[in-house]
Amino acid sequence: MFEDDMFIETLLIKAYPDIEDSALDLLIEDVRPVLYDRVMTNLVQKMPEDKLQEFLNITKKDYSDEELQSFLQKTIKDYDGFIDKVYKDFEEMYLEEQKYVD
Repeated sequence: MFEDDMFIETLLIKAYPDIEDSALDLLIEDVRPVLYDRVMTNLVQKMPEDKLQEFLNITKKDYSDEELQSFLQKTIKDYDGFIDKVYKDFEEMYLEEQKYVD
């Protein structure tokens, strides 16, 4: 979760270079569930069908981040490249959308 917050903070500073700390904290809280949803959607789509139920069970139980990470790396081919792309795509989408909001 800490890494996600660092990713989000960096993203928001790119989108809003002059953002105040109080606004940054609020926006982190707003963006976090959107990023989580995007990551989970991509993981479910990429998950081999025979591992999907196991993955869903893991996400509902108190597995450590290390256990979840280990499962994903064993289950999804080139997991690191895959998840990097998910985050990069999210960043590009978010920054593009902000052009139309301002």
